[in-house]
Amino acid sequence: MNRFPQMVPPARYPGLLATLPVSAAIVAISAGVLVLVGWAQDLETLKRVLPRLVAMNPTTALLFILSGAALLLIAKPGPARLKFASRALAGVVAFVALIKFVDVFANWLPNVDTVLFAAKLQDVRDHLPNRMAPNTALNFLLVGLALATVNAQRKRFSFSQALAILVGFGALLPITGYAYGTRAFQGHPAFIPMAIHTAVVFLILALGVFFVSRSAPLTQVFLSNEPSGILARRLFPLAVILTLCLGWIRLWGERHDLYDNEFGTALFAIALSILLAFLVRWAIWTIGRLEEERAAANLRLQELNRRKDEMIAVVSHDLCSPLTGFRMVIDLLRENPAEASGELLDLMDHSAKRMVSMVRGLLDVAKLQSNAAALEFGDVIVSEVIRESMEPLRMNANAKHIRLELVTAPDEPVIRADRLRVSQIFNNLLSNAVKFTSDGGEVTVTVAKHGKGVRAKVLDTGLGIPQTDLPHVFDKFYQASTKSTAGETGTGLGLAIVRELVLRHGGRIEVDSAVNRGTTFTLFLPAEPPPQAALNPETGGPRSA
Repeated sequence: MNRFPQMVPPARYPGLLATLPVSAAIVAISAGVLVLVGWAQDLETLKRVLPRLVAMNPTTALLFILSGAALLLIAKPGPARLKFASRALAGVVAFVALIKFVDVFANWLPNVDTVLFAAKLQDVRDHLPNRMAPNTALNFLLVGLALATVNAQRKRFSFSQALAILVGFGALLPITGYAYGTRAFQGHPAFIPMAIHTAVVFLILALGVFFVSRSAPLTQVFLSNEPSGILARRLFPLAVILTLCLGWIRLWGERHDLYDNEFGTALFAIALSILLAFLVRWAIWTIGRLEEERAAANLRLQELNRRKDEMIAVVSHDLCSPLTGFRMVIDLLRENPAEASGELLDLMDHSAKRMVSMVRGLLDVAKLQSNAAALEFGDVIVSEVIRESMEPLRMNANAKHIRLELVTAPDEPVIRADRLRVSQIFNNLLSNAVKFTSDGGEVTVTVAKHGKGVRAKVLDTGLGIPQTDLPHVFDKFYQASTKSTAGETGTGLGLAIVRELVLRHGGRIEVDSAVNRGTTFTLFLPAEPPPQAALNPETGGPRSA
């Protein structure tokens, strides 16, 4: 079987990061709506996640909804009025956060965080009135400014991304405080701390704002499939997470009197050094592996380019031959127009048929490889199709005293396939078998049930295929060194079309051969086609059966 070298699959992370802004917007909107429902229906789980934690302020939830809506409008392409609406929403978020700041430090503006559900904001479990924490207001101010300045970026600096990084830091600090049990990290002592789910939503929102602009300098680094982008995606989150984990382990050991503060500091420094050394070693290994993959990809591209040049040369030569026949007939007719014999017309007809066959083969291969050829699936009995394909070949086979035989199994299943295309598969395989089998030989086809499908073998006692040619028999325009017994020439597209048709049905095909010992093509067709084959590529809907 022809085994083409597989290209390195594209990284999944750039695609996931590109969808992050929309996902972050949905998370922010959903979290805000759920918290407001919790306040309206007195559902503590929606308000505070866990009973011992503080509840998210209702105004905080509303600002998350507005921030998520603004981010969603920016992330989704749309008319200019939607972009204006996103900036307006971002301005509202920043303005409300600014009012809260003035309220905290000057104490002369109305409390915007007590507008919603004012009667429910006092809860003895919180020890303090449920008021928006100053660090929460600061994060909303930064989020509003970041969303309003997404398009205001320079070649090497994005103001929006810088603000998003600050928002991420402002969210990571209370998350770390909750994980470490450090109240000072969670917010100002005079206010209830930032709620844990508030901090998590801020962190997700910061990531969404950071990646919302595909043209921003740092975004291009993380989305790149170059070694720098791959290292950034892998090393940055790993370094942050492992460092925070080491800090938690250090505090846990000190609180349980496993060691004192000095020993804990030394242990943390040593562990951090080992971690950095590990990350550096991993970065070196990753770069080396990426360079090896790039070198292998370059070699494959060079091989494909060489094969493309060979294909162009073969196509040029094969198209030139029938055109030369036409030119010869035209020259003869010009010299003596009265002698338009049947032999000359036959020569022109043969040349025209050869050119049409080659062009049709090229179109078939191109359509199949691009999924542009729609397959019409229905119930098919493979042995019946093979029997029909054998009939037109019996005249040529009898002329060479070749015995055609079909062996079927009684339990052969009915499969879902394109009957016309299955017929095309066996027409090509059987015509090749007859073409390359000497007088008095045999061509045998066996059909049997195999797993959830049908396995068919086309065996001949012909000249065989050299081992050096086997890996390329399914290549377009490849002509094996074995010459047909009747001197016939082909276009070199038949087996390429067979392979593409088998793959489109979700099957597989293999070839086994040896010189002067015949050739065996073994193919498997599943009982049901793959889901992608059942869709019409032109309409996106199901194909008719």
